Amino acid sequence: MNILPVALTPKKILLIGAGESAALKAKNIFESDCDLRVIAKEIKDSYFEDKEVTKEAFSLSHVKDCDVVVNASGDENLSKLLWENRKKHGFLLNCVDMPKYCDFYFQAVVKNHDLCVSVSTGGAAPKYAQFIRNLISAVLPKQPKNFYENIKTKRARGDTNIYQEGGKVLLIGCGPGSADNLTIKALKAINSIEIAMIDALVGKEIIDLLPKNCIKIDVSKKKGCHKLLQNEINEMLLKCAKDGFRVGRLKGGDPAVFGRVFEEAAFLAQNGISVEMINGVSSAFAGCLAGGVTPTLRGFSAGVLIVSAHLKENRFNDDWIELLKDFPYTMIVLMAYSFSSEIVRKAKDIKAPLDLPSAFISQIDSVDQITVIGTLGRLEEMAKLCAKPAILVIGKAVAEAAKMPHKEKRIILD
Repeated sequence: MNILPVALTPKKILLIGAGESAALKAKNIFESDCDLRVIAKEIKDSYFEDKEVTKEAFSLSHVKDCDVVVNASGDENLSKLLWENRKKHGFLLNCVDMPKYCDFYFQAVVKNHDLCVSVSTGGAAPKYAQFIRNLISAVLPKQPKNFYENIKTKRARGDTNIYQEGGKVLLIGCGPGSADNLTIKALKAINSIEIAMIDALVGKEIIDLLPKNCIKIDVSKKKGCHKLLQNEINEMLLKCAKDGFRVGRLKGGDPAVFGRVFEEAAFLAQNGISVEMINGVSSAFAGCLAGGVTPTLRGFSAGVLIVSAHLKENRFNDDWIELLKDFPYTMIVLMAYSFSSEIVRKAKDIKAPLDLPSAFISQIDSVDQITVIGTLGRLEEMAKLCAKPAILVIGKAVAEAAKMPHKEKRIILD
């Protein structure tokens, strides 16, 4: 909202005009608790229909005892008259869209309880200031009213460490890589954090969105190369939160899908830390659609099962392969790329159908994305045509992908 930032105490304000521009100013002046009087020859905006408006032509007698005059009539001659008489009558002047006749400019302001952020373009581009105001409003953390009341109380009693109210951890799903796949909620969270603990699959575009002064910590866990163990990450999150920081745990995809969200959230909750969990776009579904695969498809698949081929300590999980012998749905297998040969070997051992349509969708959500479509028995060959990270999709619905539009490169084996 636009308010008069110089009004530390309520002022007497005269608003000239009752059109659209005047309505915008009137709405915000009323919210600032100032004493507003409106004068206009006629009402041109419905906002004023139930408001008290003095319907008469303006004269200098109307500015008596006014602290501020706002001319929203669009009459430049009137603006010039007011400008020449403002010092004599002792009022500050703002003429809408006429910067040369202004003692002050209205600012675009966003309020969050007692927190107030204002944006100004010096009167040059009010709508642009409002646009920036709206962006700030979208990412500004919504602090509860008692947060500010507690700060006031602490300041009153002379506490120096007034902002260490106890930290918070946000477990943020960042999608498969591109900033385009961030949810609005995730974007707001990312823009509000002071410390970011970042997984390997979080895209550079997203990391670049972090606040300038945000502390960035790489906690990647890749196969055979763990910078930190899970319990060490848990302890880091706990310490930073106890120190009063707003911590973002940035995870690729959706944290609820093999994202260790339980280990971290449960640990923090048990230690009295406030935790917020934010879903992300899962690579399982983003990858399918980008590669032209519709995992649920009438007549081919009425359901989806998402599994992982990777267990703790880099062990191979093959329990799901048995289901492929008579599986009427689509199987999406995460972390399967490195186990291609093991999957084929196990499938042969249990006599699973090796001609099941299958696809590797690699480097999801990037310009290097490749979709390789073949069959279960040719996974090793398919893996050589793409790179990790990749998802594996198995099922009759995969064969129909050739009819679908797709993103980036696609290879279909004969």
